Amino acid sequence: MILNDILEPLHVKGVKIKNRIVFPAFQANYATPEGFVTDRLLRMYEKLARGGSGLIITGGMAVSDDGSQGTKVLKVNSDEHIEGLKKLFSVIRENGSVPAAQLVHAGRQTSSVMTGHPVVAPSPIPCPVMKETPRELDDAGIKRIQDDFAEGARRVKKAGAGLIELHGAFGYLIGGFLSGFSNKRSDKYGTDKSLFFTEIIEKVRQEIGDTPISCRISADEYVNGGLTLNETRKLAPQLVKAGADIISVAAGTYASINHMAPTKEMGEGVHVHLAGAIRDVVDVPVICAGNIRSLHYADKIIGEHKTDFAAIARPQLSDPFFVKKSIEKRPVEECTYCGKCMYFLSGESCVSCPRNPEL
Repeated sequence: MILNDILEPLHVKGVKIKNRIVFPAFQANYATPEGFVTDRLLRMYEKLARGGSGLIITGGMAVSDDGSQGTKVLKVNSDEHIEGLKKLFSVIRENGSVPAAQLVHAGRQTSSVMTGHPVVAPSPIPCPVMKETPRELDDAGIKRIQDDFAEGARRVKKAGAGLIELHGAFGYLIGGFLSGFSNKRSDKYGTDKSLFFTEIIEKVRQEIGDTPISCRISADEYVNGGLTLNETRKLAPQLVKAGADIISVAAGTYASINHMAPTKEMGEGVHVHLAGAIRDVVDVPVICAGNIRSLHYADKIIGEHKTDFAAIARPQLSDPFFVKKSIEKRPVEECTYCGKCMYFLSGESCVSCPRNPEL
């Protein structure tokens, strides 16, 4: 099979992405406890960039002290982080990929033990998995975190990020505001659940100028009372109107984690129908994630206009040269879906992979 579509370059707001393959933000827990870049992260991303993906999204990077979603996550909450991020983005760019940064606030899907700060959310409703009752954000708290996103965007742009992604999926804080599953407010941020996100996009745009913005959403949360595709098909055009240049389609929350990281048994391309439905209502490129296991399948769904980019994570963790080897029709170290990369489910301290012991 000839890979006609997935190897076609695409320009997003003046940034040339050499192919349609994305390594999405993947929390490895390889940073320092203070959120700084480490040599291990540099080695990991250097190999991934050499491996051939057109776009590599690093992160998620916590924008606020109370927003870390892990113990050793990258952070962008001070200018001190810029220098290390410069090295990270340079390594990616020098090896042929566009470096991007995903910014996140974990909201209620973290713990005060982990962050050293009270957990915050749109409403004082605990995450069913984390189980800690959060403080409801007041107007001052909302503005503070929105400004943290804008400042984080300023820092990663200064460090050399070619694209910035705002993480509104998986039930983290932005996604928490979007969803009736977690947002029971009666103020303007409850009556218009998109407002928290659109205001962040507008503030980020003021800081970064023409740098492309990707907005990641869970197109369906697969929980009772959560976001559905009918709602997100209305949401996505609002995000584009606010300034989004890409919509990245994922699914699930911590309460439906099998959709955040689909199992092998769920089949290939489990969220392609979501991406296609979102793509139908926006005039910007769409990224699709969720069990995309081969370049041939990715080429097929792009050729069928169901998505513009294919996000491939676990196969590239298993073999960082997955893309290049697949193009050259060489065998790859295939992901066995053993779950080691989902370290937080097994009590491990960080990502590992038996197929790629050099991680």
